[in-house]
Amino acid sequence: MRRIAIACLLAAACSHNTLPGTNIPDNPQTRSVLDTFGRYKNALEARDASAILALTAATYSDHGDPARGVPPADYSTVEQKLRTDFAKVTGIRLEATLKDLQVRDTEARLDYFQVLRYAVAVPGGERWKSESDDARMSFVKVQDQWKIASGL
Repeated sequence: MRRIAIACLLAAACSHNTLPGTNIPDNPQTRSVLDTFGRYKNALEARDASAILALTAATYSDHGDPARGVPPADYSTVEQKLRTDFAKVTGIRLEATLKDLQVRDTEARLDYFQVLRYAVAVPGGERWKSESDDARMSFVKVQDQWKIASGL
């Protein structure tokens, strides 16, 4: 009986709290990064370029994806790019399945699988399309707030 009690204590001491359904540690730092990501998701679905820009770091930089015709972007070009993209769609829905979240000091990296559904206007109304792929968003801490550094 005593061995079972010791084994239970050791197991409890070695266990770590994780976010449900993931191996991501559940702590204030990861929750704070995920809160920023959640606000990004809400702003994206609202097609609110200004709200997304408010979540973006002044040092934002993204290499783009030349294979898909996506040019590089920085903070000065993000808002106009978002406004142009949002003008092309009548609705957006983002589903994200968290895969990994690494937080180191003032930097964080979130890996997730995304399913992006969006509606485009067509002569008969609107047509919904979807894209899915792995995605990564990087964050930096600016005055105690997590901001998006790349990955929009």
